Amino acid sequence: MATQSERSVGPISRIVGAYQIVLRRTLEHFFPNAQLEVLGDRSIIDWIGSADEAFYRLEVDPEGLGVEIDWLGTRLAFQSGNPMPLPASERRMVEVIVAAIDLRFRGLLNQDLSHRVDRFSYLTEDLIVADYLDAVDRYRVPAALEAIRVAALSTYENRRVTMGALLLGTEHDPAAPRRSNREGAPNFNARLTAIKGFHRLCDGVRTLFLVDRQGDLVRLIDMAEWAEATQGSEPLVHPCPRVYVNHAKATRSGGHVCLVLSAAQEIKVFAHGTLVFSFSDARWRLLDIPSKFAVWCEAVGRTGCADLAGILFQAALNLSEARLGALFVVLRDPEHAVPQLLTLPDQISVEVPADDPEDPDNLSPKRAKRSLHHVVRGRTLADLEPSVLEAIASLDGAVVTDPDGRLLSFGAILRIAPEALELGRAVQGARTLAGLAASLHGPVLKVSEDGYLTMFLKGRRVWEL
Repeated sequence: MATQSERSVGPISRIVGAYQIVLRRTLEHFFPNAQLEVLGDRSIIDWIGSADEAFYRLEVDPEGLGVEIDWLGTRLAFQSGNPMPLPASERRMVEVIVAAIDLRFRGLLNQDLSHRVDRFSYLTEDLIVADYLDAVDRYRVPAALEAIRVAALSTYENRRVTMGALLLGTEHDPAAPRRSNREGAPNFNARLTAIKGFHRLCDGVRTLFLVDRQGDLVRLIDMAEWAEATQGSEPLVHPCPRVYVNHAKATRSGGHVCLVLSAAQEIKVFAHGTLVFSFSDARWRLLDIPSKFAVWCEAVGRTGCADLAGILFQAALNLSEARLGALFVVLRDPEHAVPQLLTLPDQISVEVPADDPEDPDNLSPKRAKRSLHHVVRGRTLADLEPSVLEAIASLDGAVVTDPDGRLLSFGAILRIAPEALELGRAVQGARTLAGLAASLHGPVLKVSEDGYLTMFLKGRRVWEL
């Protein structure tokens, strides 16, 4: 006759196996390009210890490029897929994911575990986002995300809905500290989306819903005025798309969290003064703009143009938000690289011979491109207005600059060397192939029309956000 411990091994083993699959799929949800390798897997799970204890351990792998996860008999090696050590933010993201799945597993077995019911009431991915943010009263975040996600499936007068909510981290509204929420205030959740006029009360950019610590709707706010009144006029520390500067500023202190549904039906999450997460293509992305911007600045290096890296990165963020494709190239050695990448008509500094005097009204392609170059000839990125830079970058082709910020070309169709063709053999898209080719001569930022921003260096993708 089987003992009690022998009888418990079978069901527990099957549950553990199912949750190990959940863990792998959740990691792949947040890190679709990650490499997951099973280092060890015990076929029999011995149930030892209390169900209240965590059963995971994370260690940095020997090469420093990822982490090794040990959870309930399985050992996984995780690497993000980028050719650089795992940033602290991504390592923390991995730990938050493992902790969330572990807590959900233990909550299944232990009915007395704290927060058990709440953890099973929302999407696991939304809970992980809230856990990573370490948000005040964090269950408001998945509840609000559920409302925004339902709104994203709706239309109002045949137009897609945009909206947003600012979740207060303080007991009272810092812009109106003496005001208290009235009795009967509705809870900000998916039920509100059934009200027809709810979708048009705020646009998510200029106006947002204000939600208190209890998750109740307080009032509508003007985003710019609220951010100015509560956070002051100091500029942001980290780059942010221009249209959402006030949203990031509003979360700089106080533990506030800002959620926005954009016109592109992308959900954006702001906290700690920066854009932290975005939800698009049916998955969450940890953006980690501060660390990726730091990598870009290091690649650009010291230049003769004040904040060259910042100017290009900010322009790329703005174009990404506008869903306009672009390519920015900083050539380390222009004298060597320009002849290899640019044709003579694409080079701003080159004088193209005049057209046939017998037909002055019919400009040749070479002459026509030179005429366009006239609008920025002699100017550098330091004295070029941001809107002008974004306008010329949105043309089909690349913006090419030297380390001093001098414009070498815009709208340029880059030459692709044979070695770059080998690098991009499996690449789809001309802009990506051009970016890989140009990155052999210096750092490159590629903006896709689907909103993704990618950095290339030395023929490899370094990061994507």
